[in-house]
Amino acid sequence: MTMITMPERVAVRQELARLSGKTKRPLCRIMDAQALTYDGVSYISFIPNELLEMIFVETVKGTTRTDEDYSSSCTLTSRLRPRPELVLTSVSQHWRSVALGMPFLWTEIRLFLRQNVDLVNLYLTRSQGQLLDMRFTGIHCDFHSQGSSEFDPDYLRICRIILSHVHICRRLEVHGAFPFPKLLDGMKRIKAPMLEELMVHYPLNIPNSKHLLFTEDLFLSADRLTMLTLNGLWVSGLSPENFSNLLSHLTSLTQLTLIGEPVDYVRSRDIPVVEIPLLQTMVLKPGPNISRSYLPTVFRTIRAPALRELVLDFHSATSTRDLQSLVDKLKRGTPPFPSVRLLTLCSRSMAYDGWHAFASAFPSITTLSVSKCIMNQLMGFLSCAGRRDAFPNLRTLLFDDVQFEWSLLLQLLQIREAAGMPVREVKMRGCKKHAQSELVGKLVASLATYTPVVIGWT
Repeated sequence: MTMITMPERVAVRQELARLSGKTKRPLCRIMDAQALTYDGVSYISFIPNELLEMIFVETVKGTTRTDEDYSSSCTLTSRLRPRPELVLTSVSQHWRSVALGMPFLWTEIRLFLRQNVDLVNLYLTRSQGQLLDMRFTGIHCDFHSQGSSEFDPDYLRICRIILSHVHICRRLEVHGAFPFPKLLDGMKRIKAPMLEELMVHYPLNIPNSKHLLFTEDLFLSADRLTMLTLNGLWVSGLSPENFSNLLSHLTSLTQLTLIGEPVDYVRSRDIPVVEIPLLQTMVLKPGPNISRSYLPTVFRTIRAPALRELVLDFHSATSTRDLQSLVDKLKRGTPPFPSVRLLTLCSRSMAYDGWHAFASAFPSITTLSVSKCIMNQLMGFLSCAGRRDAFPNLRTLLFDDVQFEWSLLLQLLQIREAAGMPVREVKMRGCKKHAQSELVGKLVASLATYTPVVIGWT
């Protein structure tokens, strides 16, 4: 058994110091365990390879999830973060051998301008033909070449890498703050039969809708793609016709995410309706200064008979005025997605009129999740004398924080219990650290005294 030397241990710890907290903690514990020895052999060396592989996978997954959280706003930071799989191969010869024998550990290919080409080739070689997760990040870049960015050598090299490997790509994300027509044009001439997840964040300064996802000869497998994310502004967005044609081709789509205003409903009058038969989750995150017609049109033109979860994230909306047209439509029209059971609302504020509209539009939901800024507003609305019958099937509340008026919650639970519409479960997302606190313990005990409800932590 080859043991890690002291200089190697110092070098690895220097690498660990650069990692984020969530990634660093498990690796530091592993390093500490490596230092414990019995008769000259570290205890951690006795771990079976199968268990070691599981530890490696979970470590890498944790970093991947963290980087995805940064992908829309802090890609520069995430791309400079050391890759944990590389750190793992530096611990010992045994760990290196195990990690190199796991091709799927090397399948996440990150592409950005001015990166080390050798590192990309290293990952492609070590992945040994496994399905790839490719992410092209083209923001925060200064181009060496004069004129159009599409002639930059790094950009052309990345295009070639993507186009030559997209046939074995499982997940593709393109996030650019500059035009990338060459990449999109190239996709018209190739196929991506294994693609399951596609995310395109297109910039303002090019009408990518002319190139994006040619529906006449779709480059991806229509019966394999399950997740689609589009992010953009209407001036560079898909036309309603292209958008509807695209969705009608994607027969296996189960999750659709629209960020900003990626469809140009502003300049179109003839808006086709499309049905997505298998869609289970839809996420809408409108950006600032959205057009008044956008959200009502999305609700009117998409039919999703199997939709179970709807996420409405209004945190980036500039004002309630931007959302008023949706509220007005929900109050007047028939429920847009009657099959929805889980509704998530994220906003800085929600007026009484808004709560009334959502209660009318989604009477069948059983679970309601709200962001921390509107938790008290929700409980106040549900406790109001004229609205105690809102959301009659509601059984589970999901809150983003524990910082809310617990007296309002107690009042709400008692009112719902007396009305025969009891809430049976209240969960606080991401608040496990508060579960054992003395104050929360007393509050939970007081709630249990008055109403049979389960307090959970996620």
